[in-house]
Amino acid sequence: MVGMGIALIIGIGIGYAIATQIANKKADQKPAAKALPDWWNVRQGLTGTQLQILQYMEAKKEVSITGLHEKFSAIPDRELYYRLEQIVLMNFLVLERKEGEVVYVLNPDYSGTVEDDKTVMLSAD
Repeated sequence: MVGMGIALIIGIGIGYAIATQIANKKADQKPAAKALPDWWNVRQGLTGTQLQILQYMEAKKEVSITGLHEKFSAIPDRELYYRLEQIVLMNFLVLERKEGEVVYVLNPDYSGTVEDDKTVMLSAD
């Protein structure tokens, strides 16, 4: 019985030592830098409609869904939502709620790559 008690105490001690080592290693590790997308390559994959929406957003920086409906009234609502969600998934835009309204905002990481608020033009391939 004494042998089992000693084995239990030794096991707890070893377990504590291992857990402490693991915790110290994790604390020493620096978080990985957030990898930014290669905006140029991602942007080349946009459809014509998505590119038009993105170019509008580049000029405005932030637009409510109502404003987008007005600007792109020729595009059916469902298609506009679909196009916007695809652009959000590609990280060009961020979806927010302000004062009860849905607002699309140009991603600050991407916005920093657009020089002088001008739209980056795709190459004519």
